Amino acid sequence: MTTLTSIIAPTNILTPSSSATVTNKTISGANNTLTVCLANDVSGALPVANGGFGQSSYTDGQLLIGNTAGSLTKTTLTAGTNIAITNSGGSISIAYCEPIVYNNSAWGWGRNCFSVTPIGQLGDNTAVNKSSPVSVVGGFTDWCQISASKATVGHSLAIRTNGTAWAWGRNSNGKLGDNTTVDKSSPVSVVGGFTNWCQVSAGGQHSLGLRTNGTAWAWGDGSDGKLGDNTIANKSSPVSVVGGFCDWSQVSGGYKHSLGLRTNGTLWAWGYNAQGRLGDNTTANKSSPVSVVGGYTDWCQVSAGYAHSLGVRTNGTAWAWGCNSYGKLGDNTTVSKSSPVSVIGGFTDWCHVSGGYNQSLGLRTNGTAWSWGRNYRGVLGDNTTVDKSSPVSVIGGFTDWCQVSAGSSSLSVAVRTNGTAWAWGGGAYGAKGDNDTTNRSSPVSVVGGFTDWCQVSAGTYFSLAIRSTAT
Repeated sequence: MTTLTSIIAPTNILTPSSSATVTNKTISGANNTLTVCLANDVSGALPVANGGFGQSSYTDGQLLIGNTAGSLTKTTLTAGTNIAITNSGGSISIAYCEPIVYNNSAWGWGRNCFSVTPIGQLGDNTAVNKSSPVSVVGGFTDWCQISASKATVGHSLAIRTNGTAWAWGRNSNGKLGDNTTVDKSSPVSVVGGFTNWCQVSAGGQHSLGLRTNGTAWAWGDGSDGKLGDNTIANKSSPVSVVGGFCDWSQVSGGYKHSLGLRTNGTLWAWGYNAQGRLGDNTTANKSSPVSVVGGYTDWCQVSAGYAHSLGVRTNGTAWAWGCNSYGKLGDNTTVSKSSPVSVIGGFTDWCHVSGGYNQSLGLRTNGTAWSWGRNYRGVLGDNTTVDKSSPVSVIGGFTDWCQVSAGSSSLSVAVRTNGTAWAWGGGAYGAKGDNDTTNRSSPVSVVGGFTDWCQVSAGTYFSLAIRSTAT
């Protein structure tokens, strides 16, 4: 009988990907992942697909013991605890590799200057338009979420893994949240000293953010009540959304209205309410959160478009309300609605929706992307320029879309699970990132040859994205 004892972690006792026969050792401590295979039970090299043991990732502090391909035993190690692993014959080989470290960089492309007015919304410390991706300055490699504004003269928001929030671009009415109204062409920290931001959303003239304690915050243009602080005053630093709720799970900023989702599955809205975009069955503005009607407690994702709103429920149905010009609510009409109506098609596997200016995008769990609304410049991606009041499939035959984002200015961007980024619609100012300014009615690849894009956000004539590069 061969016995394995004694692996000292995180000390790298083996070079990455090498193996050795180990006997009579002592396990003491674990901060990394070790893979252990029984050599006599596996023919040839251990399979590498799905991590070799039928799972895609391992967590720190786990010992993985596989006796056949696809069979897995998981043991959590505790410092100072001895664990004996035995087999009936042969030898036990272990392979040790350092955990993978990712470099999360932020990028932008498209319009960076409005007429002769500098904007700086690409964050590259210039006011020059770019038709291919450029890196956001600052040298940070820990960006985890990013959001592009749908305003005519926009701004950008992002979060780093240390929980700090940052902003750049146009700063009218203080929407960068740095306690000034001065435009910035490179990232500046949102004031407040908070290190627990977990999500941000750039509205048209305002900004929204969530902290890990479940509180919602807003800053920028307060007209129409879109900051949700029960006033209509502008704020150049974050103020708390009123209501006393500490269970907000998502926020989304439209051009003049805001949406918020709570962990109890209820959906709320505030701000400008023309065409019923707040979904409370009225058209009156609200300066504090009101519940979206319908009595549903299973909303799981929301998106505020320019003048309409979209949402997904846990039963996989998609809903829309607000302005319905060009059929952007997807209910096969062009009549505006002040309460949620179901997006037609009978699908019960929607997982993500995104509202743009006059178009809407949606993802289904089968990896297909869909669109509806105005098809100006081919923004629906169905190889036509004909408006659609119900969902049509984005062409290309891809079934591995993992994120879509609908911008203003007839721009759509998306990411596939293979890490490639794509865009379609209006090409002015290089907004598609394909190194030209031509309109496209079907998806084209963002240039650069990168296969590690993990997130995109479409604004007005510009796009933002994050790459996650293994180092």
